[in-house]
Amino acid sequence: MFFEGAEKKAELVVSPAAGSLRGRGRAFWDRIVETARAKILSTIESPECTAHLLSESSLFIWDDRVLLITCGRTTLAPAVLEIVAEVGAANVMALIYERKDNIFPEYQPSNFLDDARALGRVLPGKAFRLGEEDEHNVCVFHLDRRFKPDPKDVTLEILMHGIDARARAAFCKGPQHTLEFIHHQTGVRGIVEGFAVDDHVFDPVGYSLNALRGSEYYTIHVTPQAVGSYVSFETNHFFNTDLDAVVARVLDVFSPQSVDVLAFSSQLDPVSVPRPYLPRRSVVDRLGCGWGVQFLSFFKPQVRPAKAEPLTLGEAPSPS
Repeated sequence: MFFEGAEKKAELVVSPAAGSLRGRGRAFWDRIVETARAKILSTIESPECTAHLLSESSLFIWDDRVLLITCGRTTLAPAVLEIVAEVGAANVMALIYERKDNIFPEYQPSNFLDDARALGRVLPGKAFRLGEEDEHNVCVFHLDRRFKPDPKDVTLEILMHGIDARARAAFCKGPQHTLEFIHHQTGVRGIVEGFAVDDHVFDPVGYSLNALRGSEYYTIHVTPQAVGSYVSFETNHFFNTDLDAVVARVLDVFSPQSVDVLAFSSQLDPVSVPRPYLPRRSVVDRLGCGWGVQFLSFFKPQVRPAKAEPLTLGEAPSPS
């Protein structure tokens, strides 16, 4: 069975007048997650952040912001609108809403333009695409209000397609594929050191990880199916001088055929990807809402002709 691993993502920052988002309580966030067509599986906390591992990705909650990431055929925009209704549109200081390109967009309950229009009816915003329409890309809607992020307020996303067969095998559930096996085989728990980790192996395939250290997080989601395999890694850790080393470490674990690096920061520090990856597309811009954005797309060159990819035919998912 095919699962659409590419994610939808929303990060929303609120003013003090909205009150604490963490203080809303579990029942409120259960309702938000259900609106997105997901459910909370497990939770870890630090003094600054609550991290929920979801049936479809992750939810991170701080007092002044929330990050909700969903995959599959989820409905993220209605969940975001429910949060906005709770806190009040005037109290939303910043919103970044993203959608990665899908392999089968026709089976999604909405498309990016649908979502952006729905959000735009409540919050003034601008929309744009990073990357070309016929390649891997990310579409972004952001609140059109001036916002001054902290210089250390950064986000790094590493979005990987076509992961190595040996890496895929480690994340397929079976008698030998326990969490301990995954940790030993892949080293995912140590990509960034010193974090408390909560992770889950899905049946029959799939893996998700949330990690917390104070206000910092990193999260990994693996869709290891043979056709359309996908992995995302994301963190708000401020790397300073070791950013390129972490990018290389992530790519070493998953060895994807192609990788998109998406970075939001006020400084726009350069990001590099090691060989054998070659650059395909580069976008660098500064958003009206205060962040700079970089989108860098890379691919691994083909060494020899490939065989035709066999497909398994099954029942198509319903369109809604």
